[in-house]
Amino acid sequence: MRVHKCDHRGERRVSYDGDVLSRDGERITLRAIWTLPTRTLPYVTLEQGDVFIETFYTDRWYNLFEIRHRHGDLKGWYADISRPARITGDDIEWDDLALDIWMSPDGTMLILDKDEFETLARELPPNEAASARGAVALMQDELRTQWRRFANDAIAHALTSRGWTLGTAESCTGGLIGDVITGRPGSSAYFMGGIIAYSNVIKQRALGVRELTLRQHGAVSEPCALEMARGVRRALAVDVGVSATGIAGPDGGSADKPVGLTYVGVSSPLGEQVERNVWPHDRAGNKQATADAALRLLMQHLAIDPEAHAGAPAESRRSG
Repeated sequence: MRVHKCDHRGERRVSYDGDVLSRDGERITLRAIWTLPTRTLPYVTLEQGDVFIETFYTDRWYNLFEIRHRHGDLKGWYADISRPARITGDDIEWDDLALDIWMSPDGTMLILDKDEFETLARELPPNEAASARGAVALMQDELRTQWRRFANDAIAHALTSRGWTLGTAESCTGGLIGDVITGRPGSSAYFMGGIIAYSNVIKQRALGVRELTLRQHGAVSEPCALEMARGVRRALAVDVGVSATGIAGPDGGSADKPVGLTYVGVSSPLGEQVERNVWPHDRAGNKQATADAALRLLMQHLAIDPEAHAGAPAESRRSG
């Protein structure tokens, strides 16, 4: 299949070949190889031999590229805002509208070239400019879905390779972390269960969070998140505990603890970590962002070299 990247006027700028992997209704997925010289960008380095798994849609205002090193390691995902692709015979044409999104394997998302798009948008019909802008949120959702699948696989591999089990202790996320983890087939091999400790009473009874911790620091705090992660390890007899506590909103915030403030924690034989974040979303968005943060922290924690931590005392780390 021959792919033609065009500018916003529909004029061809770059053409290359790709092998069709699948074709279904309004989408086609290809495998293409980066053959140009090495290109270093602020967020990724593209090298000769890198593999691009490219999906084009005839009914969406974006496309999606998964980029892997020639040896198979994931480099990230790149999505372009574009007019719906035109697929005819052995050719694909798509019009680049400048606005792009990058998603790293660590879950970092970057929206790129916003100023360039706004300049270009002046030449677009109003309905096309509106469609392009509206596609950004859809594209972000698609990238987050791709990332969650990748993170879930990485967590599963790290746990099963060690023979470890996992449990969750959730407050503000209300079970979302466990839902994501159990969305992966085969998760019963390592995921033992979770405790939704929404009230302080349940945090104390089920997870062993100390009354002193709640009185001095509150339920939305680093010490509480840490004790929740430790507590679920004890309560469920698992190797790894991950926790989340926070203020999802729209009410309940204060000057010291605003709406969107959350803590996620992890406790395992590798040590202990806590991460602080303040999200700007609505209630549903804050809950999902916190669940994603817990997934990201867990994935990064399990990537630690066990040999480097052999015999090391548990640590608590704060970031965000």
